[in-house]
Amino acid sequence: MLEYLAQCVIIAFKPVYNLLADGSSRYYWVYIIFGLAISWLAYGSNGRHREFFARLFDKNVWWSVSAQNDYRMIMINPVLKFSVLSWATVNFDTISSFTSGTLHSAGVTGAAGTEWAWAWGAALTFTLFLVNDFMRWWLHYLAHKIPLLWEFHKVHHSAEVLNFTTSERFHPVDALTFGAVSTTAVAIVNGGFIAFAGDHLTVSTIAGANAVWATTNYIGGVLRHSQFWISFGPRIERWLISPAMHHIHHSGDPKHFDKNMGGALAIWDRMFGTIYYANETVKEFGIGEETKEFRSLSALYFRPFVSAYRRFVPETEQTDPAKAA
Repeated sequence: MLEYLAQCVIIAFKPVYNLLADGSSRYYWVYIIFGLAISWLAYGSNGRHREFFARLFDKNVWWSVSAQNDYRMIMINPVLKFSVLSWATVNFDTISSFTSGTLHSAGVTGAAGTEWAWAWGAALTFTLFLVNDFMRWWLHYLAHKIPLLWEFHKVHHSAEVLNFTTSERFHPVDALTFGAVSTTAVAIVNGGFIAFAGDHLTVSTIAGANAVWATTNYIGGVLRHSQFWISFGPRIERWLISPAMHHIHHSGDPKHFDKNMGGALAIWDRMFGTIYYANETVKEFGIGEETKEFRSLSALYFRPFVSAYRRFVPETEQTDPAKAA
């Protein structure tokens, strides 16, 4: 029991490891340094160095109630995932092996020569990125459009300020749903490539992350959840989601709701009509009047269950969940 509790304590500090040593983290310190450099150059090109520093050291960004909740959630969520929610975690390697094994049993030999391993590896790296990015858009779209899922995804959008840790401000149900489906999809793709090209196939990585995905973070991806308004301009924003476009996604203005749901690429939003170019700044983040209902940690974790219950159960059959417990 003591060993289990000790593991929980260690896992609670996983965000520190993510910051310092995990290239697959969206707030990895190297991405942050590159992001700050990009922001410095962008603001400096317009003679706005003072505004850059004002935003960088804005107390509200780092110490508001919203920001403090971000910090608490990125420590609590890994512990919940390790403990009470461990059963819901999907194993990438298991699904990938099952897929390749099934294809092998169907006659796929994996006979591609090792001399072409680099080409297969490059194709796998790009395909995994592309599939993962589309799945992020599609699942994000569903989280906004399906009322039951939206009740849990609201937690992410209830942030009233954006800083680098807001990227991980997710309700566990929301995170597990995203993770299970997207992990299954990319694991199937990975298993398929291995079945056709052989077990020697490897993904190109940078600091342990998919090289293409890491590159999008080096060029400003980390700034999507930050206090810096960085637009790439309409030509580039046809293809890549800029930080400013993601700010619009978090806007509390109803005309910005359900826009720019892509992860790295803007092509999915452009294809399905959810794109909104960064031609105006955001005045307020959140989900409108309902934002104030998510200012406590208990509300962030439990309010979605109550709201989902009210949506799922006919009003005539509802009882007070608190009394029912």
